[in-house]
Amino acid sequence: MATENVRFLTTIQAGEDLNTSGHQYQAIALNDGKVANNGAEAGGILLSKPKSEDFLTLGREGEMKFRAGEAIQIAKPLTVVTSGYFTVAGSGDYIVGRAKSAVTSGSIGPGFFDFTAPVYAFSSSFAW
Repeated sequence: MATENVRFLTTIQAGEDLNTSGHQYQAIALNDGKVANNGAEAGGILLSKPKSEDFLTLGREGEMKFRAGEAIQIAKPLTVVTSGYFTVAGSGDYIVGRAKSAVTSGSIGPGFFDFTAPVYAFSSSFAW
């Protein structure tokens, strides 16, 4: 079961229609309010279901639910892929969080996040 706990939120204007349950818990870009393309531009996790131009609730730090783009094991570092889904970070990715528990592909799981200053995984031997 996915859980949430203490988290820091903000609001920004949605740059596209995000009013479906499929977008909730995906990463959102801070600069344009659209689904994020990578961990560097991701500003947080979409916690609401806004229409285009509405204000959305964005979780930027804390324990939050996320939408997995692949199977993820517990404690693995997380990054964002083009579709706004979260996947396991590898060399050259920006790490925005860690999985609190194992999650199957396409499911919603819990994680610990900090989008303030994502860590860049530059080592070719990077593995957790």
